Amino acid sequence: MQQRFKTRHLEAVITLAEEMHFGRAAERVGLSQSGLSRCIQSAEREANAKLFARDRRSIEITDAGRSYVEHARISLAHGERAIRSARETKDRAGHFLEIGKSPDVDPVLVEVLYSIRLPLYSDLEISIHSEPSSDLAHGLMSADLDVALITQPERNAKLTMTKLAETPLHVVLPREHSLASKSAIKLADLRDERWIIYQQRTHPLLYERIMKLMRDEHIHPKHIDRILYPDEAEHLLMASRGVALLTKAGALKLDGKRLVAKPLEEEALCLDEWIAARGDDNSRLVSEFVRASVTRSTIVLQPSQMILPIEKNGSPSATCSSS
Repeated sequence: MQQRFKTRHLEAVITLAEEMHFGRAAERVGLSQSGLSRCIQSAEREANAKLFARDRRSIEITDAGRSYVEHARISLAHGERAIRSARETKDRAGHFLEIGKSPDVDPVLVEVLYSIRLPLYSDLEISIHSEPSSDLAHGLMSADLDVALITQPERNAKLTMTKLAETPLHVVLPREHSLASKSAIKLADLRDERWIIYQQRTHPLLYERIMKLMRDEHIHPKHIDRILYPDEAEHLLMASRGVALLTKAGALKLDGKRLVAKPLEEEALCLDEWIAARGDDNSRLVSEFVRASVTRSTIVLQPSQMILPIEKNGSPSATCSSS
């Protein structure tokens, strides 16, 4: 069975044939002179022919070497063409993006992604699914995902990230509650109330922020119930007449006929929403999609557009001030 030709060997032979000098050729291909010599010897073994006649003072290419170089150039050109073709297929013919999102990302941002229309990719299709933020970053790095909407991401030098929004935490309470008529609520307003919050393992950062604010502001709720999922809050709210501190995405899952959601004014409890892609992804499709998403989000996330359906009288949801 013939050995497979290695691209490194092809490049080494072509470069040495052009330079006819081991030092200069080695520098061009990024090898030591001994490394280049080993590549040439390997290529000669693969070809079963002497490609260069050399001694201590001179080097000459043989007829076999000239034939090798001619076909090696063609082979490399085909390889480069194959790479370009694959990239173009992904960018233009494939027209498909795999997108991940954090479970608590603002639903408006998901709607933004579905609304994107790109002139160069008129038949673009996207697939969106939820994963924890840490898994989303891994999915991008492994190329399983093209783009991700991430809530409170950790900094990663290998990812390109743009912040789209800061979404306030929301207080959900029964419509007959005394605070239901307020347009926005402060955490201090909830003093002596029965709280329903996410378990620490569900939202560790958010949990820690709530606990810190409670300590710093000397706020002592009557009792704290902890939940894993936002839909658990509805039954607890109606049974205990308490208040729930939920993300906007979580609040939207509850019954707007019986409950009302109001934004918390504390900026420390706002959630940062980012769009991310791999830093080394040269796909034009990904670049155009991310750019369009950022532009569209800037328009859609204006305060007058931020209406949470379960808020009483459709009062607009507050947005956090930009950092």
